[in-house]
Amino acid sequence: MHRKELLTIYKKLLKKYNKVLSLTSGKLNLDELIEQSIYVEKFIKMNAYILDVGSGNGIVGIPLKIVRDDLKVFLLERSMKKCAFLEIVILSLNLKDIFVINGDYRNLDIDQSFDYILARAVGNYGVLIRNLEKFLKENGKFILFTDFYTENYKIQKENYKNLKITILYRG
Repeated sequence: MHRKELLTIYKKLLKKYNKVLSLTSGKLNLDELIEQSIYVEKFIKMNAYILDVGSGNGIVGIPLKIVRDDLKVFLLERSMKKCAFLEIVILSLNLKDIFVINGDYRNLDIDQSFDYILARAVGNYGVLIRNLEKFLKENGKFILFTDFYTENYKIQKENYKNLKITILYRG
């Protein structure tokens, strides 16, 4: 299947399961959220390992995987029902090299490091960074879907339409 078809099926699955699982607010524009997710792929190198924190309904990780088959994507979600939804999407779209981790970033215990850690709407980004920086590879980056500042990292700011993106990296 082509990317456009996969994205259409993904949106249909989101709408279908949202009625039962409350995956998104009814007011959210799915096309806009998917477009924002895809926008950040230009900052991501080939064959990168990605951790999508608080993956929830799959936005950011699933649209990224659809447009970038070379990526290895790990979807971290603490809600078991949302993890079940993510597994349904992965199977329905026949996506490869994408994995669901049922857990909380505050006590994550895995033997994997990442080139990029992405987060959207997770709450306290400072706590997230302190808990997950040990999982970043040497030249790894955080990509945060918010306007954020910290003294411990170099910062690149991006604006995409009404979205502010912060990219954090070490010297």
